[in-house]
Amino acid sequence: MRDSIGGPGIVSLAVCLGLLGMWPWGSHPVSARETPLLQEVGLSPGQKLPTVTLYQADGTSVPLGGKKPYFTVYLAGCNTCQIFLGKVDSFEQIARDFTDCNVRFYHLHKGLVHPELRNLLDPYTLRERRLLIEQFGAELQSRIPWLVDGPEGKLSSIWGKAVPNLQLVVDPQGKIVHASEWGDPAALRQVLQSIFLGWQSAGTSTSFSAETRFNPLRRADLRRSGTTWQHIDKPLYMPPLVVEPVVDDPERSYFVKLRVEAERPTLKGKPGRLYLRFDLDPVYRVTWDSTQPIVTAQFRTPTPRPQLLQQLPAPARAVAGSDPAEWLLDSPEGREPFEVRLGYRVTDAEGQTTEAVQRFVVEWREAAG
Repeated sequence: MRDSIGGPGIVSLAVCLGLLGMWPWGSHPVSARETPLLQEVGLSPGQKLPTVTLYQADGTSVPLGGKKPYFTVYLAGCNTCQIFLGKVDSFEQIARDFTDCNVRFYHLHKGLVHPELRNLLDPYTLRERRLLIEQFGAELQSRIPWLVDGPEGKLSSIWGKAVPNLQLVVDPQGKIVHASEWGDPAALRQVLQSIFLGWQSAGTSTSFSAETRFNPLRRADLRRSGTTWQHIDKPLYMPPLVVEPVVDDPERSYFVKLRVEAERPTLKGKPGRLYLRFDLDPVYRVTWDSTQPIVTAQFRTPTPRPQLLQQLPAPARAVAGSDPAEWLLDSPEGREPFEVRLGYRVTDAEGQTTEAVQRFVVEWREAAG
């Protein structure tokens, strides 16, 4: 299987001198824009990348670090970042121009930067992350494959959410040749040309033709089907609380994502209002089933011995289509973590109905971001 631009093909020595080591490993020009942030996360020139297993949309594993018989370009980004989207054309063209060189290109999805711009939701499992990058690749019609972190989130724990538009060039020894906090097509092209000295191509260009230029209008429209949907009335500022989904099967579909907000006095043990919003994840393309009561929700004590704390009433407003189900209610007593249990039915585009139960543990502390 060919999993990246350039692939494993062996090319003419006259085209790519780096192929047989005519540019000795470790002595090729190192280009990097050193910043405190890059140094902090271990991305200085000459440093090796961590040994982390990443995954393509089809489940194929790809090691981030370690030795490889080729150079590797990693371009971090996501389909909610306008800065990244504005450079997709240029990255794709560079990958095409260097097809005959011993280099592979990957887009690296480190997380949703601006999910609110696309009404996207953070995935809960590796399967959902793979679905997300499969969607990205289809929308962008990208020849460069996407990679995501493994189920343990090892790369995220090392790099955090820093350098969301990171650009890296790594040599066959796994050492960093070039690093930049922000994707820079011009700098990337210059670095690759310096590595593959003598490389020439009659088809080299710096931009796509009008026929192949990326058009945002061709992206699948994943916005909510309920175009008139608006939030229920609630206090102006309610900080989000930490919500941990209970993932009992990494291969099942977690159609619903929960957001919980609370009035600030509740974080200090005082009475207040609590806001719950259950969103259908657009990656699944499902709607609430309208033939049965749509959702039932409970507050419970966490496992191993859950006890019912409160049976929630119907949502604050009847929901339909893919609109969120919302509640605004008094916060439960006590400030120990509590579990939210949601039962619901959804219908997919083929009319197949699925009944499911999801659980979430909510902590009385403010979530980051």
